[in-house]
Amino acid sequence: GIDKMIGFCTYALISLLLIQNVRSQESPSPPYLAPWYLLDISDDTPNKAEICKEEASTHNPSATKIILPQRGPTGICIDFPPPFGWRYDKMLRGPCANTCCEGIPPAVQDKFSGVKYPEWYVPGTNAIFKAPFYFRGDLSDGDEKEACVIKDDGTSVLVKGKITNFNPNTNCGLMKPDELQKEEPC
Repeated sequence: GIDKMIGFCTYALISLLLIQNVRSQESPSPPYLAPWYLLDISDDTPNKAEICKEEASTHNPSATKIILPQRGPTGICIDFPPPFGWRYDKMLRGPCANTCCEGIPPAVQDKFSGVKYPEWYVPGTNAIFKAPFYFRGDLSDGDEKEACVIKDDGTSVLVKGKITNFNPNTNCGLMKPDELQKEEPC
């Protein structure tokens, strides 16, 4: 009777939870990236969020990691999911490479202070960076790039990867190194 019904319901619920858990492990959801664009708004301007919302259609917001140009304004308009919506903030510039810089929200700048980046350079160039693998130019997500990473012993190894998080508003993107590379000298 009732004991068998409770047992069956418990079994069905546990099975459903296990199936849902397996499915969530098979296809993890990527981190959410809010659409944003660069905009310089004076500090004393009221209703910055409204200005961001009104200007969005003319600035082509892009849902990427926040990578700022090395020069120019650091103000961004960013569209968070409901109930938050549009917000304006002035970012801090973190480490830069190829005239592209880490965009750091002032409220969480302490979380970025201990981050260690490799020393690297673009093959055939002299500029050495200690920053993420940022590239700038006429790029698209998926474009292949290369960097030479300087090891502790002073030798350099070639790292290949693909551009991700390319933002057409800043012409900056991040190279994500390919996995399982053979170690090649630069």
